[in-house]
Order: sequence, then C-alpha cells, then structure tokens
Amino acid sequence: MDHDARRRAALNKMYERHPAVAERVQRVYGLRLPRHLAVFCAFWESADHAERAALNDLMVWPFGLTEYFADDGLGLRARDGLDERLHGRYLCDPPEFVTVLSGGSDGLHYGLWYDDPAEVPTLIVHNYARDSAETWTSGYRTLLGELYGLTRTVLEDHGDEASAEMRSLLDTLDWFVDADNEAVEADGPVWWAGFQRQNTAVSVFPQLPGDAGDPQLGRSRARLKELRAGGAEAAAWIAHAEAELAAGRPALALAVGGELHWLAGDEDREVARRLRADGYRLLGRDAIAEIVEVHAANSGLRDVGILIR
Repeated sequence: MDHDARRRAALNKMYERHPAVAERVQRVYGLRLPRHLAVFCAFWESADHAERAALNDLMVWPFGLTEYFADDGLGLRARDGLDERLHGRYLCDPPEFVTVLSGGSDGLHYGLWYDDPAEVPTLIVHNYARDSAETWTSGYRTLLGELYGLTRTVLEDHGDEASAEMRSLLDTLDWFVDADNEAVEADGPVWWAGFQRQNTAVSVFPQLPGDAGDPQLGRSRARLKELRAGGAEAAAWIAHAEAELAAGRPALALAVGGELHWLAGDEDREVARRLRADGYRLLGRDAIAEIVEVHAANSGLRDVGILIR
C-alpha cells in the first residue's frame, strides 16, 4: 500500500471511530471531543517505520483521550475503582486541561484546553508535571499543529544535523493539514477563540464573560508569593475572592483558587477546591467543576496511568 492509500485508510478508520469515542468522552467528562483529534490519531496510525523513528526521537506518544482511538481503546477501564477522568491528570493540572499526548522528560504532557464545556476546546496546552508544573500554550488549536510546531523547532535547532526521518516527518504532517483544517471547520466556530488570551503567573487562564469580575491577573505573580507565604495577606486575598464569588463575580475566585491549586499545599487544598468548583458552577461550567471535585478528592494519587485493559 502506498503512502497516500495508507493515510487515507487511517483517516477513514479514525473518522468511523470518532462518534463512539466522542460519546465516551461526553458521557465520562461531559465534554465535546474535537474532530481534529481523529485526524491526529490517523496520522499516528499511518506512521511507517521512518516516521515512527522520528516520533520516537521527539519522545511523544498517545496518552489520555487519544488512547480511546486505539483498536481496543473503548475497552479501557479505570483501575482500582478510580474515576476515569483522573487518567493523565497530574497534581497541578488545571481542570480545563485534558491530556491527549505524553512528551519527553520531566513529565511533559499535552492537553486540550476547554474554556467552556459547551464548546470544543480552544487550544492545545502543555505542562512539565515534574518540573515547574506550569501550564502554557504555543497557540496551536489542534494536536497536529502542535506536533508540526514541535518538529519545526527540532529541525531549526539541529539544522543540517537533523535526521532525514525528522525532515520527512514534516512532509507527512503536511499531508494531513487539509484534513485537520476540515475537521476544525466541521466543528464550527468557537466563541472564546476570538478573544485575547490571558494568563496567571503559572497558567493559561480561562476565558470568562464580561460580568464575571476582575481576576486581577496583573497582580498574580505578587499574589502567588503572598499565598505561598500564608499569613494575613493570603487570608485577605482568599476573603476578597470569596466576597466576589458571593456577589456573583467568580473571576477572582478562579484566579486565586487556581494559584492555590498550583501551590499544592495540603492546608490550602480545600480552599482551592471550593473557590474553583463554586466559581465554575456559577458560570454554568458544571463539567469543569466536577473535574475540580474529583481531582481534589484524589490529590494524593502517585500514578496517573488510570486506564487499563
């Protein structure tokens, strides 16, 4: 089978699997599965020996939602009675982050970023769980785009020393670009994608409606130091966030709660849970609130490989 035929066959297979995987994700997570994930999985499925060698050099492999697309993927079940949503969910991951790919060193993993459960995800994000554990984005909307950017970076860094397999991988990714764009178009416009993205000191921040209040993101770095130190300043921030939340403005609660979640201190875990879960519910983002709850209830989990065959 030639390259084109092999890739078209993989696309058809993953397109056929997408509805069943999407139903699983909706049932388990309460989230919409983007069609572009099927395109990435087709790319992965169709990789030949040389392409697989380049992917091994990049040290990436399916992890999280992408595993459902495997031949036996929908047969995966959570081990030890754990919640399936904990799979690939590291200690400091924000609740909007849903893992789809594992990376190289230091716990690098990539995920879909859901600003609003009613929409498909807005961005691809990444996090080095065993390093800074901060969550950032390179700005790509699809996982194929993220891998394309990663491959280009490696080629630019290595120049003439880059392997022939790595150079050819870029051509392979190019082959799937039209399908990737068509998948994004088929999912329709994402409301929050058109707004400027903001961050806290440690993470991408969710897009919020204009009446959600002021998260005071410009003070996030200084606030993080005060929250880490504890004491009166930290208590004042928490009280302010709670007052804003009680007044129907959840933005500051989500910012402070997210910073406390990243700090991962035992003494602040309940506050972080409450501020975020209540904030998301106030916004009607119940699926995100439920991820907060299940993550907080299992914060001591050592191994995030939850799904087994």
